[in-house]
Formats: sequence, structure tokens, C-alpha cells
Amino acid sequence: MLRVRVRARPGHPWIFSNEIVDPPVASLPSGDAVEVVDTAGHVLGRGYCNPHSLITIRLVTRGDADLDSVTLYAERLRAADAMRARVLPGRRSYRLCAGEADGLPGLLVDRYEDVLVAQITTLGMERRKDLLREGLQALGVRGAVLRSDVGARALEGLPIGESEVWFGDVPSKVAFEENGVRFQADPLSGQKTGFFFDQAENRAFGAPRCRGQRVLDVYAHTGAWALHALVAGATEAVAIDASGPACALIAENAALNGVSDRLRVIESDAREAMERLLATRERFDVVCIDPPAFAKSRKKAGIALGAYKAVNAQAARLVKPGGLLFSSSCSHHVLPD
Repeated sequence: MLRVRVRARPGHPWIFSNEIVDPPVASLPSGDAVEVVDTAGHVLGRGYCNPHSLITIRLVTRGDADLDSVTLYAERLRAADAMRARVLPGRRSYRLCAGEADGLPGLLVDRYEDVLVAQITTLGMERRKDLLREGLQALGVRGAVLRSDVGARALEGLPIGESEVWFGDVPSKVAFEENGVRFQADPLSGQKTGFFFDQAENRAFGAPRCRGQRVLDVYAHTGAWALHALVAGATEAVAIDASGPACALIAENAALNGVSDRLRVIESDAREAMERLLATRERFDVVCIDPPAFAKSRKKAGIALGAYKAVNAQAARLVKPGGLLFSSSCSHHVLPD
């Protein structure tokens, strides 16, 4: 039993090392399930323990559920999938599990129709990999990939490894649709899990506003913004990405949707490519820019702000008067304001 200060009582799932009253943090069992109580002895729940992480306890349940039973993981994964079916009717590809939001801290799972791609980033989940695999198999999917090439694993003292087929049959490229646009993604070596489902609603909003327009997609990855625009009736789209494999995949995805004749792909550093476009006086009706996470930690947020300002300034200068700029950031250390 582990006593902590009461910060966890309102519902926060994390307990930091400086909130633990006793026993000493160094004596806690790595990766084990522990019961957590407040200083008055009231049970707060059960969670995974990692004495080598600043986030020492990640609560999994407010009750006394068995954290080493496949039943817990199978039930939570089924509930997560059922919730997506309810709030995303008709969608067959989406983020199936988002860690703490689905009661499974340290587990991220994306669903590409009948293929799953999972990332495990915490010690507690890593120790229960076999249980997680059984829980995912219970969803009746074709197969799953486990991506251990995630930098966040280092924060938990976990090795950064390779991607592997975890179970079942997984093709080298998975086919799926988003908002009626057809895609292929690389589940084993594509960036993150191979695609970014978090922009689905934004792209659905933006695509109709690109009809009859000339569009620029910067940091394009799989070209999702450009392809949504072209399928919606954009006259032309230019996609920029520094990755050769990503650019090849953009071209393949364009062919899948029959829009290759209206797409130009530029393999280049984004800022260098935008500077060349500015120099040749190219301008666009719509510019979409989704740069990578420039701030990997809170300490680097200031530097990241400077980088975001620079790339957005370039992007804004490429927008025609009266045009639209769609700008995104995935640095959670950089606040909206």
C-alpha cells in the first residue's frame, strides 16, 4: 500500500514522485501494480508503479480491479472501440485507444479497418504486453503491429526498439478511407503509426472550402490535406515533405483517388521549399501547414514559439489576399494563445 497527498482524489490519473508520502520512492517495485491511499487511509485506486519516472504512479482503476487479468484489458479495449463506433458512425479507421482517456495509460492504438498499430510508452503496460495482445486479439481483427520506436519510452527507462508484426497478418501497406478519400499507410515504418487521425474533422471542415481553389499542403506526410482538397474539387495542389518515402506514398495515394494530374509533390525541407515558392512569386488560395512538434519539453517551448512563428509567417505570405490559412501544432507544451 502506498500513501500519497490528495492531488489524485479529484480524478487526476498521475501521481508524481514528490506526492508520495511513504514508502520511499526508491523502494517501490518497478512495473508492479500498487494500491494507492491518501494520508487519511482512503483508497484512491490501483495503478502501475515506476520509481524511475517522474510520473511514479499511473492510476488505472478507482476500485480494486485486477491489473494482471486479461479481462480488464479486453473490456476496456472493447469499450473504447464501441465508443468510437458511437461518436464516429460509419468510420472504420480511427484512434481506437488514447491512453489515459480510455483507462489504459501508456497505450496508444490506431485502427486501420481490420489492422491495428499499437505503441506502448510506459513500464506498467510494457510488463503486461501479453495481456494487451490478448485483449486486442479479442476485437477480432486481422492483425496488429507493435511500434517500439517511440522516443517517449526513454522517459520510462524503456528501450527504443523496432517495429514488428505483433500478431496476425499485416500487409506492408494498409488501405483505408477518411471522409471518402482513399489512402494507404505504412504501419511498420511510417511516421508515428503511419497516419494522423487527429486531423480528420479539420480536413472534413477544410475540404469543401478548397473547391475551385489552388492549395498548398506543407509538412504533408501522407498528403491528407492536399488529397482531401483535390477530391473536393481543388484545381491544383502542391504537397511538400522532406521524406522521400512519404512523397512516394503521396503520389500513390493521389493515384488511388484519380487526382494525380492536379498534384505536384515537392521533396524538400519545408522552409527551403516555401522560400523558393516565395521567390518565384507563387501564391495559393488555401495553405495548410502542420509542422512537427518543435517543443518536446516545456523548457523548449520558447524556442518552439520562434520556429512556429517563422514557418507560419512564411506560410501566410504564400496566401493570396482573401485566402485561407489552416495552421496546426502538435506541441502540447505550446498553448493556443
